[in-house]
Amino acid sequence: MLFRSQSVLPIAGLSFNTAAGAAEVAWPKEIYVLVSEDGRFYVQAGELVQSSSGYGRPPGQGYAVHRYWTDQLGTHGRFVKIVVCPDGAFTFTDEIEIFRGEDALLAKPLTGRKISDAAWFVNEIQFSRQVQRRLRDDLAAVRRLVEQSPKREGLLKELAEVERQIPDVQVSPHPDFRAVLPLNALHERIFAVQAAVWRNKFSSPLLIWQKPRWDMVSPVELPTPSPARVEVVMMKNEYRGAAVNVSNCDSISAVVDLSFTGLSGGPQPPWITVHDVPFTDTRSGVPVMAALPVAESNGQTYRIRIEPGLTRQIWLTFSSKELAAGDYLGGLTIQPGSHHVPLRVRVYPIAFPDQPTLHVAGWDYTDRDNHYDVTKQNRSALIQHLQEHFVDSPWATRSVMPNGEYDKAGNMLVPPSTAKFKEWIERWPRARNFFVYVAIGPRFAGFPPGTPAFALAVKNWITWWARQLAEWSIRPQQLKLLRLDEPNQTSEDDLIVAYGQIIREARSGIELWEDVAWREPWRARPALYAVCDALCPQLSVWIDQGKPFADFYLQQQSLGKALWFYSCSGAAKLLDPYAYYLMQAWFCWQYRACGSAFWAFGDSDGASSWNEYAARTGANTPLFLDPTTVTAGKHMEAIREGIEDHEYLTMLQGKIDELEKRQIQHPAMASAKQILNQGVARVTGVMTSSSMARWQETKDRTVADQVREEVLEQLMNLQGL
Repeated sequence: MLFRSQSVLPIAGLSFNTAAGAAEVAWPKEIYVLVSEDGRFYVQAGELVQSSSGYGRPPGQGYAVHRYWTDQLGTHGRFVKIVVCPDGAFTFTDEIEIFRGEDALLAKPLTGRKISDAAWFVNEIQFSRQVQRRLRDDLAAVRRLVEQSPKREGLLKELAEVERQIPDVQVSPHPDFRAVLPLNALHERIFAVQAAVWRNKFSSPLLIWQKPRWDMVSPVELPTPSPARVEVVMMKNEYRGAAVNVSNCDSISAVVDLSFTGLSGGPQPPWITVHDVPFTDTRSGVPVMAALPVAESNGQTYRIRIEPGLTRQIWLTFSSKELAAGDYLGGLTIQPGSHHVPLRVRVYPIAFPDQPTLHVAGWDYTDRDNHYDVTKQNRSALIQHLQEHFVDSPWATRSVMPNGEYDKAGNMLVPPSTAKFKEWIERWPRARNFFVYVAIGPRFAGFPPGTPAFALAVKNWITWWARQLAEWSIRPQQLKLLRLDEPNQTSEDDLIVAYGQIIREARSGIELWEDVAWREPWRARPALYAVCDALCPQLSVWIDQGKPFADFYLQQQSLGKALWFYSCSGAAKLLDPYAYYLMQAWFCWQYRACGSAFWAFGDSDGASSWNEYAARTGANTPLFLDPTTVTAGKHMEAIREGIEDHEYLTMLQGKIDELEKRQIQHPAMASAKQILNQGVARVTGVMTSSSMARWQETKDRTVADQVREEVLEQLMNLQGL
């Protein structure tokens, strides 16, 4: 916010009136006051949140109005910039006052660093603060570890020296910055202390250990060395993952070489992808191992570098597309130290289909050159990555379906342009559905709802597009329109109904899809549901609202409405790959939902996924996206494996249905049915509330694989009947 006066004036202070504590609006983290005489170069006059604290702080909980103020700025200027750093996406203000000071302030020089770019200045402060926070948090955790160590005096002294230097850390908000640990030399020193503690506990400079592959790993977590082993069970033609952790206890960086022995394809089998998994920090200050960049390779070995006191994860992605059924026995060799991790991959003689049953979507908006964080430079790679992960239902914005032009009666005079729609669908040759967020307004082509011209124009528009789809060999049912996003008010229901009734009466075949957001869906207009072909409640609300909510939608399903689930619970990297992403497919099976959607494949919250310090709250995409590249992520891998799990269940149910249709009775059928009924509940039963979707929540993340393998055994038992 910029304020200017006719002349340079003395400034004693400033007030900023705001409200927060409700509707996900939090209090500002900082409010910077910059002043300038010429409007080109500014200096910082103060920071209002801190300087106002002596006059009272806002309440810690609940909605309130609070006035930040100070009369101690003691400066002057003609231009005043107020830069607010919100804690989240929003800050509101209804009044700002600038207090005039004594004229003597006009003679006081404006000292300090000259600032020409306020955004750069604030980003630099934010980056520096977040890096300092990461250093302080890790230092505190390592200090607690050191205090339990018998050889601690020198280590505590080193940490104290590092701590003294943390307030001086400055980080430039360069676009290439990545929040990959360690962040800087001071961070390396902190972890070097951790390495020294580890050396007192463990004899080997390199520790090989495991946790369940979807479990969270912390950079200050004490390794638990034990015999590591990789065992993967899969069908032909699918993907599965496994993980091994490697920690460096040495005082120097470890250059670790990896290779495979005893497997078809030599030391680097083409059916295994090796990922070098680093820690990346998040906007919330919780580091995660989520990015899956492919490890560096020289043709014979994979190489990763591990700094002292840090852990890297080796994530293995197995593809059985080119493998024959059978057992593949071998090992992963880790040097230095000649560590050997036994490896067994069992491929069953059952082929996974090229196209799974479950539909998958994620508001990717790949129709645009620049929308959210999809760019012209990364779009092709993003589409390819999504298709490799079974995404079959891309999204586009309203721009692909313009209205055309109409006369006063609603007759179409000029057809809509098809150029953008055609470009979009050509990018997705294997798509099974095409979603468009049409974002309807109170008028269509200038006609208000309820008028004959509105009805005729909407009818002409939808039937024209249906005919156009036929020319592209696309069935009208493949196009699904979201009219308004997350309706939860009767006025929104009424607008959706106004369009929906006309579109349904036109019998174009184009389907109407709605992510209804009523927490008590029975309070919505009944006509809202009548004009929808598919309903997509948010899974977290389904879980929290319990049986009445579920029963309502299951009743709609019994009336012929297709059921989808979607999830939209905030920054993705702190959500559980297992409970939030993989398990949604299991819920789809449990309630016979035909599609699964996530917000949002192309939304990195305005920043590189590698640098959430520049984001508002954190990236929403389940992969790692920056303006030019796409990198795999655990959360996206979990989506793919969840889809594959769903297909296992579908295949077993299909086999049972086939045998019953043929009137075949066999003892194995009873146990197969039991697995479908009880096994699925074993997996989804952990979700007692939506809070269990957080990655930091403790849970058994091995159950889905256990049940999946039981399903696979049941499929084998029914083969040949």
